[in-house]
Amino acid sequence: MPTTPHPTRGVTACTRCGAAIRWATWGAGPQRGRRVPLNALPSPAGGLAAHTNGPGGLVVRELDAERPEPELLEWKALAHWNSCTGNSAPQQAPRSRPARRRPTVQPPLWGQQPGGWVR
Repeated sequence: MPTTPHPTRGVTACTRCGAAIRWATWGAGPQRGRRVPLNALPSPAGGLAAHTNGPGGLVVRELDAERPEPELLEWKALAHWNSCTGNSAPQQAPRSRPARRRPTVQPPLWGQQPGGWVR
């Protein structure tokens, strides 16, 4: 019997579309340890099986021919990048001030003549 995740614990907003997502890590395979965003709610059409590990993090695996259904304490999840409606370019954080530009000509130092040192 598959379980469902907590409705609000571990849920954040996508920076591109604002949808509710959960971050999980791959549990096995060549992508082991990489992070993947999941839609916050379980999806019957999902191709991933997610479960919580001991400390409360999410671990995800791909549903394949060997294990096509979620096991005990797992639920079907959908990777968020398959359903994200945001634009394809990542949004950058707004700058608090414009970038500084270096002057092209350095002003003379204190006591130095504008044309350079003269002896």
